[in-house]
Amino acid sequence: MADAKMGWNDGVLLVTLLYLSIDMIEYEWDNFATCKRPVHHWLLVSYSLVVVSRLVTIAGSVFSTPDAPDFMLDLRQKNATLRVLMSIMWLVILPLFTCWSLLGTFWIWDVMRNTPDCLPGGAHLWFLGIWQVLSYVWIAIHGGLGVVAWFLERRLRTAEGDLRQLEDPDLLSRWGQVSRLQSYTSAPGLPGTSGEGGLSAADISSLPGLQTLDSKSEMLEEDCPICLTELQVGDSARQLVVCGHTFHRACVDLWLYRAACCPLCKDEVKVPQP
Repeated sequence: MADAKMGWNDGVLLVTLLYLSIDMIEYEWDNFATCKRPVHHWLLVSYSLVVVSRLVTIAGSVFSTPDAPDFMLDLRQKNATLRVLMSIMWLVILPLFTCWSLLGTFWIWDVMRNTPDCLPGGAHLWFLGIWQVLSYVWIAIHGGLGVVAWFLERRLRTAEGDLRQLEDPDLLSRWGQVSRLQSYTSAPGLPGTSGEGGLSAADISSLPGLQTLDSKSEMLEEDCPICLTELQVGDSARQLVVCGHTFHRACVDLWLYRAACCPLCKDEVKVPQP
């Protein structure tokens, strides 16, 4: 998404809605009294919700760090202020504005059928229609962002579940808990987040070449090309059949989860067919 900080477009939006609100309250409020439905109340609340939603988005951008994931898409905010702002947007403003717009559609339709001449000025009926269209466009855009945020979180949880299958005492001792991902951008290339690149945990487990090194192993005292520590007796190692290169199992399994190739020669690692 584009930079959400305050800009000219936001200034124009705020000034325009403020002008429309003041004009309606000061000069036309009483003229709506003959309408069957209080469409002036609907307009005022609708304006307010749009302004508040934009202010929340701007605040989210201000409180986010420059390298942070998009405020609207990251459901794993670490900052308490950002969590509150995100909850306000997704759990309060979007549902409320959607329900309020639907109610406004019913009210406007009722006014058009029963008291069409109650609106002050000939252009107001057209303006209500245009504002309704803009309201539903706003709902569609933000609803789409909400779906994308949910989809990214779902894929991230899928990736975490897959990574947990790789975690054993050996991997945890070498790399720690790798299954706890920070955000949807924290581990690009994972099958669970991007859908491309590496092998799944099940595919990695089915690869041949797994062995526990003993005193007769030829790879002893060689450095693992990934962690750069020696392969020692008792280490769990994996030799890639495609090229013969050997690594610590915990090291190469994490690599293969991100890229289905040898870290050294880049030969493609293929899953054996049954």
